[in-house]
Amino acid sequence: MIDNLIKVIGELLTLKKNVTFFLIIWTLFSSNSEANSDSTFYSIEARYHYGIIIPHHSNMAYFISDYASGVEINLNRRRFGSQIWESKMGYPETGIGFWFSTLGEPNIYGNGYAIYPYINSNLFDIGNFNARYRVALGLGYADTPYDKTENLFNNIFGSYLNAYIGLGLYLSYPVSDRIDLRSTLSLNHMSNGSSRKPNHGLNTAAISFGAVYYLSEQDYPRVLPQTSPRIKAREIVGTLSAGRNQAAPYPPDIHWSGSLTFTHLWYQTEAKAYGLGLDFIRYGGAPLAFIKLEDMDFNAEYGFSDYFYTGITGTMESHLGTTALYITAGAYVHYKTEPRQPVYARLGIRQMIYENLLGHFGIKANFFTAEFIEFGLGYRFRY
Repeated sequence: MIDNLIKVIGELLTLKKNVTFFLIIWTLFSSNSEANSDSTFYSIEARYHYGIIIPHHSNMAYFISDYASGVEINLNRRRFGSQIWESKMGYPETGIGFWFSTLGEPNIYGNGYAIYPYINSNLFDIGNFNARYRVALGLGYADTPYDKTENLFNNIFGSYLNAYIGLGLYLSYPVSDRIDLRSTLSLNHMSNGSSRKPNHGLNTAAISFGAVYYLSEQDYPRVLPQTSPRIKAREIVGTLSAGRNQAAPYPPDIHWSGSLTFTHLWYQTEAKAYGLGLDFIRYGGAPLAFIKLEDMDFNAEYGFSDYFYTGITGTMESHLGTTALYITAGAYVHYKTEPRQPVYARLGIRQMIYENLLGHFGIKANFFTAEFIEFGLGYRFRY
């Protein structure tokens, strides 16, 4: 297994074309505040996890024969910086992690791997106990994807490469100046965003136990809590994004999808904003994605209007320095091809590249199935 782990890590680390992974790493380890005025502490964390595969698709329950188990290794950084968002979040840990897990049936689903940046935000402290919650987003790898001749029963992963999302609740307790014991309850998701079919994705729920070793004594500076002054700033954000997806297992054609989005934001503080927007979406998977194989007309011709959707959106943005995390809920208001559901969701990251120019990464989904992963550029105009 060690050789396999080394091989997979090597493959993941050589994927320099993966804009998402390196964009988020740059985000979490960059800072626009004065380095000399900040105190930074590093630690190494290792945990063993054990849990279940959540069988959200009917035939998964039939094939799953074992629990999910594996390890997580994280390099943590905690920085006592001068930015308000750091103070409001309890001076969170950020870092890079590696996740490995069995997936319930080695011959069909194989094993899952992921490399990801993350943020562990402070919840509360009770005595020596510290509680945090984690959000992680990175690159996943499934070593036994669907194959029409060798692995026909795997309708969960259609590709080796996937997006990884991890959510967790942490509880830590110090046992020495440099060692904390840590237990977590986590949910992990891997999906390729329908870039290849099949793609039902996979979810695990697990509990883990491990330890954190601090590279220096936890001599944290004494800091005063900062308040977030309310502001009345308004902003218009425009983004142009594109991605590729496979509409159905057959025919196995790959289609271009994308969106042009305009959002008007009202800032509550410098770190929090809410907005309303307008979406113009080209979903290259339509209409094949919504038609059963036995009902498909392979001689049918489709035009631009068959792929085009217009939606209205509501958005919440959280700003972490030069980075914005957003979650969006939308409703279709105009279309020719009826969507799976009348509502949809987006989750993603925007990173300031230069002044008001933004890099953008997001996942477009219909709440139950990811439709495509999109990359793009955007521009902010504040007034």
